[in-house]
Amino acid sequence: MKAEQHLPALIWYLQRRGRSDRGVVIAVRTREICGVDRRCGWALRRLMMSLVAQGLAKRHKQGVYLIERESLGRVLSVLQKLI
Repeated sequence: MKAEQHLPALIWYLQRRGRSDRGVVIAVRTREICGVDRRCGWALRRLMMSLVAQGLAKRHKQGVYLIERESLGRVLSVLQKLI
């Protein structure tokens, strides 16, 4: 699966945002992770939509997903199992 090569970048992004940001939710912006790489953006969309299907994330708008800070540990463990 193509998403596996972008998985470490997503995990690192979530760990960094989980430590540094304030607030109740963490906003995952695919543009910050991938830039203009469309293949990376599509792979991250598939990963994030799988988290949305499991109820761990919420799609806010195109390219932006919200994860509650209290469920960040579960999200990271699910993503690490995919590696």
